[in-house]
Amino acid sequence: MIPIHRILLLLSVPVFGFGCMPQSGEVTTIGGSLPLPVLPGDTEGIQARPSYENALQLADSVKVGMPQRVVEAMFGSPDKAGYKEYGRAAGAPWRALVWEWVFQDAIPPRALSIVFQQDASGNWRVNHGDWPE
Repeated sequence: MIPIHRILLLLSVPVFGFGCMPQSGEVTTIGGSLPLPVLPGDTEGIQARPSYENALQLADSVKVGMPQRVVEAMFGSPDKAGYKEYGRAAGAPWRALVWEWVFQDAIPPRALSIVFQQDASGNWRVNHGDWPE
């Protein structure tokens, strides 16, 4: 027989754990950084992630200036996302949004990295992308 205090402990874990989760549509920030422009649960028009072979072909159609939403529709939500500063050495630094997809079906696993730059309207557009080694 399980003692009552263990049952209560087991039941309290899920109840208290829910208070730590962000509310639907809420974007949390870490360490004072700005929230990433990815809204959880916003999957309209997003397909399943392509295979590595299909991603190689799709990557050829990614062009400079392409909107973030189009890239997300092509590759699905990224595995990693974050901000990075580019252009500091040139004296004109700018903040980039970097997305990365990891394809485990390649041997060894490969990653696609796409860097977005914010336009004058505040929309994120492709600046460049590559398959880092």
